[in-house]
Amino acid sequence: MRPLRYLAALLLVLAPGRAALAHAQGTTRDPVGAVLDSLRRDPNGLSLARDAVGEGSRTVAAGTTVDGSVAAWHGNLDVRGTVNGNAVAIGGDVIVHPGAVVHGDALSVGGEVRAEGGSVDGEMRTLSALTVGPLVPGVHRTPAEAAKRSISLAVGWYLVLAVIGLGVGLFARSNLEAIAERIREDFSRAFLYGVAGQVAILPAIILSVVALAITVIGILLIPFAVVAIILAVAGALALGFLAMAYVTGDAVMRRRSALAGGTSPVVQLIFVGLSLYFLLWVLGSAFTWAGVLGGVLRLVAGAVTWVAVTVGFGATLASRGGTRPRLHEPAAVAPPLEDYAWQTPTPVSGVAAARRPTPPPRRSEP
Repeated sequence: MRPLRYLAALLLVLAPGRAALAHAQGTTRDPVGAVLDSLRRDPNGLSLARDAVGEGSRTVAAGTTVDGSVAAWHGNLDVRGTVNGNAVAIGGDVIVHPGAVVHGDALSVGGEVRAEGGSVDGEMRTLSALTVGPLVPGVHRTPAEAAKRSISLAVGWYLVLAVIGLGVGLFARSNLEAIAERIREDFSRAFLYGVAGQVAILPAIILSVVALAITVIGILLIPFAVVAIILAVAGALALGFLAMAYVTGDAVMRRRSALAGGTSPVVQLIFVGLSLYFLLWVLGSAFTWAGVLGGVLRLVAGAVTWVAVTVGFGATLASRGGTRPRLHEPAAVAPPLEDYAWQTPTPVSGVAAARRPTPPPRRSEP
């Protein structure tokens, strides 16, 4: 239960920051401004000031004059007086009642324009949708929005890997320890295997597709084969990264475990390693506003994570998913036979010599 307490404490620490970022996002995002920008860029649209738009249905009362344009947001616009600009309804109808005058255009987005006895000097247009969509919220992000998005992605990946790590630590511990042993024995070789494996992913998919395309049945199996390869690669990457997190957590906790005279559970070591990598991304996300510093921190986090994933992936390939626990060890050399190895010790005292074979007597020469 200790790893779960660590995870809960980490989420409690991040909660205030996430709330502040969400508040900043809510205050800075302007959906009306995004739609007005799209309306201005639409070939059949028009330019409209932000302060001319009102929430809900609006009415220009009879006998009143509006200098400039008037627009309704998600409601109908009832014109009974005079509008010296454009009359626009976004998500509603424009209704020009008897005696009303619109000296500009009458435009409805998502509704219709109805001239019920009034007059429109400009054009009467109806758009079912904008050909140029609203601005994507992430195109012009504030630093708070960019930091919130980065932290959200980091938290999401952390939770996913934590759940997978819990399952691996409980049900595939031997495979995890075998991969970790490969990493400890030869870090550089595991890294080279990982790079080679990443380079070979796309050729492997292409060769599989070409091989299956020879037969009709193989053509039907191509989608399943591609999905199977992708899932296998994703599983190997995740398992390798968890093994690397396990090795990292073990290196950090080894001194503490030695002082305490005990050992840390496998799941706890995985969570410790994942938390260390996660903190790198949190630092990079938190300093998004810092410009170059934030970029450098994110670059460091990405480089460290890529190396960890590559090394773990290579160790996973070299150990065949943890089924080959150790590298081949040289065969033990038998110790040399001592000169007096023929002697036989006795339980009483001394050493009793065994009877040596005597050579046959020589023949006497005549």
